[in-house]
Amino acid sequence: MNAYPSPRRSSVPRRTLRLLLLLLADLALLAVFAALIWFDNAVNRGITYAGPAVVAAVPISYADGPLLGVNAFNLHLEPDPAAVTRTLQLARGMGAHYVRMQVPWDDIEIHGRGDFTDRRNEAAIGVVSAWAKYDRIVTTARRFGLELVLRLERPPNWARERARTTPEFQEGLSIDGNSTGPPDDFADYGNFVHTLVERYQGQVRFFQIWNEPNLRNEWNWQEPQPEEFVELLRVGYTAAKSANPDVVILFPSLAPTDGLDWRAPMSELEYLDAVYQAGGGAYFDIMSAQAYGLGQSPDEHRYIFLRNKDNWNWLQPVDTRNDVSRIVLVREVMERNGDAQTPIWIGEFGWNSAPDSIPPERRFTWGRPVSEEQKGAYLVDQIERARDEWPWIGVMHIWMLRYGGFQEPDAADPTPYFALVDRDWTLLPAYERLRAYAASPAAAGVGVHTWSHPAVKPLADGWRLRFSGERLTLIGGLDGAIQPTLDDQPITLERIDVDGQPAWRTPLLPDGVHTLDVVMPGVEPPTRFAVERTRPLPLLWTFGPALVLLLLAVSVTATLRTMVRPAREQLANRVSVR
Repeated sequence: MNAYPSPRRSSVPRRTLRLLLLLLADLALLAVFAALIWFDNAVNRGITYAGPAVVAAVPISYADGPLLGVNAFNLHLEPDPAAVTRTLQLARGMGAHYVRMQVPWDDIEIHGRGDFTDRRNEAAIGVVSAWAKYDRIVTTARRFGLELVLRLERPPNWARERARTTPEFQEGLSIDGNSTGPPDDFADYGNFVHTLVERYQGQVRFFQIWNEPNLRNEWNWQEPQPEEFVELLRVGYTAAKSANPDVVILFPSLAPTDGLDWRAPMSELEYLDAVYQAGGGAYFDIMSAQAYGLGQSPDEHRYIFLRNKDNWNWLQPVDTRNDVSRIVLVREVMERNGDAQTPIWIGEFGWNSAPDSIPPERRFTWGRPVSEEQKGAYLVDQIERARDEWPWIGVMHIWMLRYGGFQEPDAADPTPYFALVDRDWTLLPAYERLRAYAASPAAAGVGVHTWSHPAVKPLADGWRLRFSGERLTLIGGLDGAIQPTLDDQPITLERIDVDGQPAWRTPLLPDGVHTLDVVMPGVEPPTRFAVERTRPLPLLWTFGPALVLLLLAVSVTATLRTMVRPAREQLANRVSVR
């Protein structure tokens, strides 16, 4: 009789095959789970859809948009008043309602504390008021019905005697000759802000405190300190409100960074979170952020992506810099810090159309260049994306209307190719595309809006409201007989209650732009309205990941058992022999 049991040779290949199949199943389920997470980000992250919470929400102040704005780059450096008038006239003619511009402190309080004269060209033009050109800009903007957003930055030399003589700053000047930073004494900045806001009381409402403080070259080439910036923000905010309590203060747009560049050692998301932790949320009314396209289509929903051949870096193959969706990450920081009722205004967004004549190492600074026609299409598409997905967006300032100022730009600099108007005042295709878009009737996007939204227009005996979505709910008012029509067809609105208030809503509609006309003579209009859109495949995103994880757990367990079983059988055989 044999001492050892005969081996079951046929079980070995079956077990191996089983193990291979289970490993393949594990990998397949992991891939499915990763794909679900990836597409969940694209379909759902940062996007507002439908639901009772959306309808019952309180409208966000200064977010009834998106409204069209534009940056008037170097407008303060235009020596000819006619160029200033022409610039602002073009902004209004395009359909912009807001113009954002630089107001350098070193161009107003130039020679010393409290000295607002300009003696830089005394031999040629004599002593002039440093306020004169800004007064002219403000007056002209008001004549065209434009709201100015003034960016208060760049201290004069007398206010930075210590900072500008440090070895770090002197070395930084060799890298960026336009470097700047906060003053030695923040009180000097507060005095400047107070004086400027007081001067333009009743003429200018919106002021931005500083710009891109998360960069070394904007912070005296020192490592940016969010806590230190909060103190500067507090000083500027307090000074502005003391001069005019009705002004609206914007947080400075942070430069979108990934924290991997020594000039910006932390990402703008980390920086912003630190600002909130230091109490900075109390010192602004509107968040400002950048949203450059970097050559991507506006419907790009990824938050990180592999670099392409034009900007490949073996040390950093994954690009986590700004893209068209990064604004959502800024919003998430705000919401984590309890600041969901503060709107975001886009300080700068745009696409660059640099031609082949620009050196390659500079041409791709802002991603792959686009054509002039594509630039216009992308700008409109980004505005519509904000309308349809982000109800917390207010004004969107395009970078830029025209490369202004008396100096011609460097021929190798791609910056002028963001412009909508050439240096010679030629209107580019993007300008015409935006003008046509702005001339079309406004439509409200998803979210809750006040009745003063631009999409609401009065009729002879009622109102007309255009919206982009699948359902509209009118909340409050309407205490009487109404005659609604939707897309020129009579419709019956369903009566519901929203947070204790009477409301009327449409049935679920095909997704798209619709027009509701409500004839209601002598009836009070609604106080607000909500636009909803249904989340696509809601069951998939709710239960899909959990189901895949459950299947993965079962599969991995079976895999481990199959791997361990031969060892257990071998051990059992040895024990039986003994």
